[in-house]
Amino acid sequence: MSDYSDAGSDCYDSDEDASVLDGTNDSDFEDEPVLQPKGKHKTRDVEYKTLSITQLQDLVDSDISQVASIVGLESPIVSILLRHFNWNNDRLIEKFLDSAELVLRDAGEPELADGAVDMCPPPAKRIRLDSPSAPPEFLCGVCCDDNPPAVFRLRCQHSFCEPCWQEYVTSKIKDEGLCLFRCMHGDCRTVVDAASIAKLVEPSINERYKELVRQSYVGAYSHLRFCPHPSCTETVSCPSGVGSSLLTEVPTVKCGAGHAFCFGCGMDFDHRPLICKYTKLWLENAREDAGTSQWIRANTRTCPKCQNNIEKNGGCNRIHCRHCNHQFCWLCMKDWTVHGYNNAVCNAWKEPEPKESETKAKQNLEKWLFYFDRFNNHEISARLDEELCTRTEEKMVEWQETSKMSWIESTFMRDAVDELTRCRRTLKWTYAMAYFLVAGNQKQIFEDIQADLEKAVEELSQLLEEPVEADSVKSLRQRMLDKTVYVRSRHEIVLRDTAEGLAEGRWEWNVV
Repeated sequence: MSDYSDAGSDCYDSDEDASVLDGTNDSDFEDEPVLQPKGKHKTRDVEYKTLSITQLQDLVDSDISQVASIVGLESPIVSILLRHFNWNNDRLIEKFLDSAELVLRDAGEPELADGAVDMCPPPAKRIRLDSPSAPPEFLCGVCCDDNPPAVFRLRCQHSFCEPCWQEYVTSKIKDEGLCLFRCMHGDCRTVVDAASIAKLVEPSINERYKELVRQSYVGAYSHLRFCPHPSCTETVSCPSGVGSSLLTEVPTVKCGAGHAFCFGCGMDFDHRPLICKYTKLWLENAREDAGTSQWIRANTRTCPKCQNNIEKNGGCNRIHCRHCNHQFCWLCMKDWTVHGYNNAVCNAWKEPEPKESETKAKQNLEKWLFYFDRFNNHEISARLDEELCTRTEEKMVEWQETSKMSWIESTFMRDAVDELTRCRRTLKWTYAMAYFLVAGNQKQIFEDIQADLEKAVEELSQLLEEPVEADSVKSLRQRMLDKTVYVRSRHEIVLRDTAEGLAEGRWEWNVV
């Protein structure tokens, strides 16, 4: 296998100094804030390389050719041997040089015509794939046809009519999904080779066979993984995203088609900053909780003043009750006029005073609901922000025809929503991470940084809900651009701090 060292990352390059951007700049379109990257604050990168189908096939062919040049066998036979050894090149070569006859026999290869195997380097004989013609008198052992249109003989000398071979091979590949299957003869252990398959089946079936070979190749190497997104054919090589390293980093990668996913656990999304071990546990708990009254609680609220039920229809957590005009926070239900993010109104779990009437199970449930509500809220809010942006963009298109605003200038709201989506994805997983963290100074610092990002996200989300009129769009655009850059800088700080904490072993986890 080749060793890849190309770096790829789905992260932001930003600087803490960007926090001076507070969203109050009302300058012209030309004065747009630009966040300059500085290497000293760069997010920790995971080294990986993406591979297309062609590149992966070239990698497979290269390994086969390399081994074939050493052992002196034809490539289709070497491919069979490599799969027999689970694509362990070194082990195959070592065993083959020790006893070629034993290796070939274990893999089911037939002996040479003269019964001898002389494989001393350089090899004196090669196992050939071409077979002699069928005998004049023939009876197919499968369908008993004595006059078939064609007869095919495998290198093990077993002959059957070609239609039977075609049906057998096609069924093995298409229906059973096998790339390693044996001759139709009952006692024969010879594996059907790639050259024979190409002769027998249609091109589409042969392509499926090659795909199965590539799958077996990727499955044999821990540093290779297919992109988990549906219909994506890209492969990622990430040597560092395996083993014990998964306790100190979240190996988020992006395939050649632009799909971000976790290389460590194969989840088809970015779950930074929570490590794979606890991500799986969180999702298991969430699946068990879905569909219950706790899930309903995460999606609906009762106005704390008039007790009417309220369903959220926007991404912002500032809720205005239409029945009594009371304004409150969706998460903590506090009056919005006295609401704050820092110092702990919304984002930090407070251990309740122990009560004799409450069981430990009840306390654990309340803690779980606290974090699950916030996790689920950010997921819903991201979807609602997207819907709001789509409605507003339709109106912006109309303004382009009557104003001086160009198409590029009118994309500021889309950029803001894209950044909000990324931040809300990170924020929801910070709540899952906080659920598993042991209470203490480190968790408090983590929640303070989390609160800073959440406050900035909510402010940007509120800007999305402001009415957009032709005479105010210029001012709104500049404020939204400034706030988007500021949110991006806070997002970068959260990702960087949590990644450094994992690498330094700073986080202490609750044993669940």
